[in-house]
Amino acid sequence: MSTQDLLSFLPLLAVFGFFYFFVIRPQNKQQKQIQSMRKNLKKGDKIVTIGGFLGRIVAFKDETITIELRPDNVKVQITRAAVADVLNRDDAKTEQPAELPEDKETK
Repeated sequence: MSTQDLLSFLPLLAVFGFFYFFVIRPQNKQQKQIQSMRKNLKKGDKIVTIGGFLGRIVAFKDETITIELRPDNVKVQITRAAVADVLNRDDAKTEQPAELPEDKETK
């Protein structure tokens, strides 16, 4: 192969490198984080499902989770894959919004 042939492959390699570092690698990293989050679920965690339901985990059975929905304490079984996020992570810093000062004129 001549240097001309090698130079013609250079843009192709650059495009592949771009896709690997900016598309494939971050997606794999995010997928691992989601799998880890779902694997580390525990009883009492407050979660959001992929359907948007907010609930608290009350029981586990293999790949199904029983969650309790408020205000009527309805219990629903979902799969682990249906958990989108955990709301009360211990490792996450939950910031409480500052309370607004009360308007004394309206009282």
